[in-house]
Amino acid sequence: MNRGLCLVWSVDKWRLWFCLWLVSQVQAEGPYRSPEIFMFDDLESCTARSDTSVYCYAKTVLHVDQFPAGYVVPNTETTDRIVFNHRRHVLELGVCTAKCLDEVHQLSEMERNALDLPDIPVNFTFLIPSKVFPTMVADNRRYSSLVNVCINKRLRDEYGITGHTILEYCRPPSSQPAPPFTFLELAFIAITVAFVGALLIATLVDFYSTNDNAPHDDWVMAFSVRQNWNRLLADPRSPSLHHELLYIDGLRVLVNHLVIVLHSSLTASVVPASNYEEIERLLHHYPFLAYFSANAFLVQLFFTIGGYLLSVNFLQDSRTHSIDARYAIKKLLNRLLRLVPVYGYFVLFSVSVNVRFDTNVNGFRLFTAENGICRQNWWSNLLFVNNLAWPEDLCLMHTWYLATDLQLFVLALALLLVVHRWPKSSGIVFTMAILVSLWMPAYITHTDKLHPVLPAKLGEAKLLTMHEPWIRKIYMPSYANTGSYLAGLIAGYLHDRVINHKLQLSAFPLYRAVDRMITPLLIAILLSCGMWYYIEVPKPSLWVSLYSILYRNVIGVFMATWFLRSINTPKGWFRRILSMKLFTTLGKLTYSVYVLHDVVMRFMLLIEPMGAAVTLGKFVRSIYQVNISAFVGGFFVFLLIEQPMIQLLRPIIDRVCSWSNQKKKN
Repeated sequence: MNRGLCLVWSVDKWRLWFCLWLVSQVQAEGPYRSPEIFMFDDLESCTARSDTSVYCYAKTVLHVDQFPAGYVVPNTETTDRIVFNHRRHVLELGVCTAKCLDEVHQLSEMERNALDLPDIPVNFTFLIPSKVFPTMVADNRRYSSLVNVCINKRLRDEYGITGHTILEYCRPPSSQPAPPFTFLELAFIAITVAFVGALLIATLVDFYSTNDNAPHDDWVMAFSVRQNWNRLLADPRSPSLHHELLYIDGLRVLVNHLVIVLHSSLTASVVPASNYEEIERLLHHYPFLAYFSANAFLVQLFFTIGGYLLSVNFLQDSRTHSIDARYAIKKLLNRLLRLVPVYGYFVLFSVSVNVRFDTNVNGFRLFTAENGICRQNWWSNLLFVNNLAWPEDLCLMHTWYLATDLQLFVLALALLLVVHRWPKSSGIVFTMAILVSLWMPAYITHTDKLHPVLPAKLGEAKLLTMHEPWIRKIYMPSYANTGSYLAGLIAGYLHDRVINHKLQLSAFPLYRAVDRMITPLLIAILLSCGMWYYIEVPKPSLWVSLYSILYRNVIGVFMATWFLRSINTPKGWFRRILSMKLFTTLGKLTYSVYVLHDVVMRFMLLIEPMGAAVTLGKFVRSIYQVNISAFVGGFFVFLLIEQPMIQLLRPIIDRVCSWSNQKKKN
């Protein structure tokens, strides 16, 4: 009996040792490794396999419940708090169909059917709809099932998980000849040649003119490089206003630079980098979260500047011109004259020749996808409505600002016309406008259960955040940005009262209170806006809506107060720097630079190797490469398109909207 007990103990002991060894081996393997969110086959080796090999871009949605126990997939769609992580269950792919055929040809029919899984429904947008690409109907029939089976085989063999793969776009095989030039491409080339030819001829005619005072043809004066160079360096026509507000052009340059930094940061989180997890880890640090959420203030600074200048110029014009319908129409037409030629040129570029720059694996995202979206939705850009809820996919997404700014310009001009017509109603009009501007962001935040601040989400960055609800519902629409524009408008109105009517702002308790409180309040918002990534507040919530009011209006009020403080005070070092000739000159290029910088970024990313790491040094270098290149390009756009069109068409607008220029009698 003792021998039996010993034998049993010996067997149990070996079993125990075996179990401990097995557990140690499992633990040694480390935690579960989830699939890489960027999985791209090599394009060059794919096209080298055969003339008929096709390279497809796709997205895979994984079954979340298949992840091992203990592995948490971040709930990036929560509304209780902002979750900045990548969507770990959505993979971005580049797939070689010839390679897939090699991998699946030995599978039985039953195995293929088992791996050809159906759609997995999600409640967010994660891919560019294939409807924007005419070839995708046929390509889906040919390759959809093959790629779905192929990717699931790879995922099952490597990670023990499966999902459903959807094709976005398939490149034509290398054997297929390049398509002929379309009408739009020929039109873009012809317009470019016409602009360049006119500039060269006009410059030569102007340069070789024997008498500088001799009258030139209008088109020569419009396209001559010498004339436009002089216009670039010239001071504004109004000496007093120029001296007082000289720093605003420099301020535009500074804010424009910060916008490019922001867009570069967004791009760095989008590119298929090998170290995307390091970028995600950076966002675990509170200062980065607060920084990205505070970047919503940049565009509001532009709106405040726009409202301030519109109000100051309107009130100055009211002393020398008749303010009537013709005045308003002329202001709007001059605004469109500045916007449309440059904007239309780059929209035409985006619907035409830009697709031909898709020369490597990066090119699809940068050019072909943009071309497909722009061919469908160009109308929303040219009608200046691409900041509203439609269309779903945006062409030249950064130009939403132009639509919002134009709509706010029209609303503000109408408000100024009312105040001018009934000056005693100004207090009531501005008060009602303030209440609406405060109520609007709170109402939208409450009814749509939105976060109160700009949510920095890596999961939304793949499509440049164009489908993020906060961006589309509260960041982009003009009616949700009235607060900043109105703050500038009221500041301009008070500026006129201080300069021309000797108004003493310091005599008003409300102004003194705002002047004392606005800077600490702005600092408090800047420091606290990152807390929404940590605290969970069910939506809708009264506190969230109240915070949204402060977040959406504090920078506009701060900037407006700063403008008012600057009226009768000597220039400090900051305004003196912004007033330097260099900055005031560059300020005239900011519009062309803003429209152009997105195209510059695309070309720079085109030459970036697939899967390269994003480093701090490379990031800083790329920011200033984009800035310098965009300003150089903006200079040529200023000479080639912006100024020539203004000089040629403004006299026509003046004739159409002519009115008596007699000064009002005192």
